[in-house]
Amino acid sequence: MWPRIITFDCYGTLVRWPETLRAAFDSLLPASADGARFHKDFSEFHVQLKNEPYRPYSEVLRLALERAMLKWQLGNVAAAQELLLRSIRAIPPYAEVVPALRSISRRFRIAIISNTEDALIQDTVRGLEIGCEVITAEQARAYKPDHRLFAYAHQRLGVGAEEVLHVGAGYATDMVPAFELGLARVWINRRGERADSSMPPTAELPDLSKLEPMIATIARDRAARSGRTEGG
Repeated sequence: MWPRIITFDCYGTLVRWPETLRAAFDSLLPASADGARFHKDFSEFHVQLKNEPYRPYSEVLRLALERAMLKWQLGNVAAAQELLLRSIRAIPPYAEVVPALRSISRRFRIAIISNTEDALIQDTVRGLEIGCEVITAEQARAYKPDHRLFAYAHQRLGVGAEEVLHVGAGYATDMVPAFELGLARVWINRRGERADSSMPPTAELPDLSKLEPMIATIARDRAARSGRTEGG
């Protein structure tokens, strides 16, 4: 049965990543401050740090927040860093995620591939209420979109690219490398963004509520294409 495994991004795909960050940032900023602009500055530092030689994710988060706060001339950085890490350890899932995963996990093997570290994601995974395998950047010592994290995950999971369906909300971090690696891929486009037409997802959904029937559709399409190829 295809897929042999479904791999999921976690932050922003399964759990409320941008919403949790914004809530944490809003608590740090003056009432008149532009929270969206601060979030953008943090995100730029966050991406820059992940592109540098590997460092633990908690350190990436601390440094990104410190640099954003220094740019905004905000004080009490250490307390803000601890608040951010506490918030990330307790990120709740989106409303449809737990029932969707429960149903999907009855038929398919599920794993998470996440730009995080093992201890930081433990409570988040427990909140998903299913058993699943978890592969982190800490284990691979590389962050998505680096192909090394996917290669490490597939090796650990004992699967080839053709056996995997990858599901993620991040276009640059998940859909682009999945396209480059030849993975079937579903983009969970929660914010109505635009896909890159040169690297399209296999399918696109606004959330996980219709993911299970979409998996069946993709599997049927693959089987039909395979049949046509074998039949000449």
